Amino acid sequence: MSGSERVFIGLLVALTLWILLSATWSVAPAASILESQRGLLYVAGASAALLICRSRDVRWLLGGLLAGICAIAAFSLATRLLPDRVGVYDATSVYRLAQPIGYWNGLAIFTGMGALVALAFASRARWVVVRAACAAALVLLLPTFYFTFGRGAWIALAAGVLAAVAIDPRRLQLLAGLLLLAPIPAGAVWAASREPGLTHAGAAFGRAVHDGHRLALVLLVLAGANAAVAIAFAFAERHLEPPAGARRAFAVAIALLVIAGLAGVFVRYGGPTTLAHKGYRAFKAPPPHVQGNLNKRLLSFSGNGRADLWRLAWDDARKHAVTGAGSGTYERYFLAHQPPGVGRVRDAHGLYLETLAELGPLGLILLLGALVLPLTVLGSARAHPLVPGAAGAYVAYLVHTGVDWDWELPAVTLTGLLCGAAILLAARRSLRSPPLSGPTRWTAVVVVVVAAGFAAVGLVGNTALSRSDAARQNHNWARAATDARRAKTWMPWSPAPWEALGRAQLGAGLLPGARASFRKAISMDSGDWELWYRLASASGGGERRLAIRRAARLFPRAQLLRGSVRAGTKP
Repeated sequence: MSGSERVFIGLLVALTLWILLSATWSVAPAASILESQRGLLYVAGASAALLICRSRDVRWLLGGLLAGICAIAAFSLATRLLPDRVGVYDATSVYRLAQPIGYWNGLAIFTGMGALVALAFASRARWVVVRAACAAALVLLLPTFYFTFGRGAWIALAAGVLAAVAIDPRRLQLLAGLLLLAPIPAGAVWAASREPGLTHAGAAFGRAVHDGHRLALVLLVLAGANAAVAIAFAFAERHLEPPAGARRAFAVAIALLVIAGLAGVFVRYGGPTTLAHKGYRAFKAPPPHVQGNLNKRLLSFSGNGRADLWRLAWDDARKHAVTGAGSGTYERYFLAHQPPGVGRVRDAHGLYLETLAELGPLGLILLLGALVLPLTVLGSARAHPLVPGAAGAYVAYLVHTGVDWDWELPAVTLTGLLCGAAILLAARRSLRSPPLSGPTRWTAVVVVVVAAGFAAVGLVGNTALSRSDAARQNHNWARAATDARRAKTWMPWSPAPWEALGRAQLGAGLLPGARASFRKAISMDSGDWELWYRLASASGGGERRLAIRRAARLFPRAQLLRGSVRAGTKP
């Protein structure tokens, strides 16, 4: 490993340890420990890539990553195009593609990163068949990206394209590939937008099936056409050498096109200052009423309440200016200060501000240090033909995670970190990599063993907790209680197993046991309004009224529940 790689891993480890340490002052210690387990996953993923791969394995790392992204995108798109064959129930996505990632904006940036890597392969791969396959993959990835109806991901994708072009020493070749390989996927997105059965939330199932099957055939044809374009591009590169004058003319034409585009924007919408003011007002405005047509979402710049979420995160950071409130605690602050008109959230929808609020300045420095480090070696890495694509994908992730909760989506963040690892691997060829000393190796072994043990404990406990929840939803109260007790054994620091046990006991009608379990959970975390609410559900008389008052104090909107909770209710 090079020195930069060691610093990268070291910063991720330090960040994870700081997250774990924050449990000692956190208002929600169990949430902080859970966040540290997620951080450990990111340390493990980045470390595995850098320890297993060599500098010549960059194309294999990125190729495997792209294959995984395409497989997930294919499943996700199939749920839209073939709803009669591949159906997924999702009560929260409102006809926006989200599965299997679980969040539409997460799927958007996930497939957006894949599109940038696919563009690099389609323009630069050694084998023509790989170029053709990746060009066809663009016709899969971009419609999937589009059907999430996310807006921030489009901005992140544009930032990624600009970064790739700026970084690439062969930027004219990349621009040529972009101009040749992007129109057909763009046409695929346009064709997708013209299908009412796929773009209207209230579309009838039969219409969705009809439009989906028709679009699937269109995409197959377009994928083949884009593969043919990639083959022709590869043939032209190998057999034609444009003169220097033609290359200069192409560069001038691109520059003039950019200038004309900027001039048109300024004439239509005003200068930079006017644009900034208009953008800020539009961002703070409430989201538009799309009336079923999700295409209208793409024409709005509304932040969907993010301005309020970020303001609360900043207020929280000012109140905990030194160490932060503790990792995973933003939701507690939000519930106590929830602005009117803003729905309930768990995260600040912005990694950097949320980190400052939860982990203080030191936590933010560790995070930024780790995330920025791969960009510092681009001077040594950018000669690799695939690095501009990886760097573009990485920049897209860095932009998007600043306005959403990508950090809580392991598939998304691991994809971003692996793109960063690919940059570091490409730079390894030109950076000295002194061998690890004996003490360093043994220290690494000890750290890995301890981390593996911690991860195993968390995995067993969280798996049991998940099984308890599934059994409870199926009204299998005995099984739910058994799994909750198993989770309690493996997660003695967390109130979640006690809550799960109480819910199982409540469902079985064992009110005294349920009250005892909820009281135990509250003794471990008295700041969780839901625990007080559940205690109220299992109680009566004065204890129920007291529990309701405590819940309402922690989450003022819980006042809506006042008078609706009776002893023995199964929430």
